[in-house]
Amino acid sequence: MEEYYFDVPLSNSRSICIGSVTVAEAAATGANFCDGLGYYLYLTDNDNPQATEVLARFASEEAAMRMTAMLKRLRLENR
Repeated sequence: MEEYYFDVPLSNSRSICIGSVTVAEAAATGANFCDGLGYYLYLTDNDNPQATEVLARFASEEAAMRMTAMLKRLRLENR
């Protein structure tokens, strides 16, 4: 994935991320709402980078930043 605002490990190999994706990465996901423009919530697998799963698209960069801030607060509270 091209750039991200948020990246949290879920296991040794999987992470949940918020960020942008390239057009090529978007095409590889198979998600009809993923065109490589904008910001997305997605799961990555470090053992298999082609297994990235796009879960949602944010309506704006501001929405992505707000979700990032919320998830960071939750992560800090759960430490």
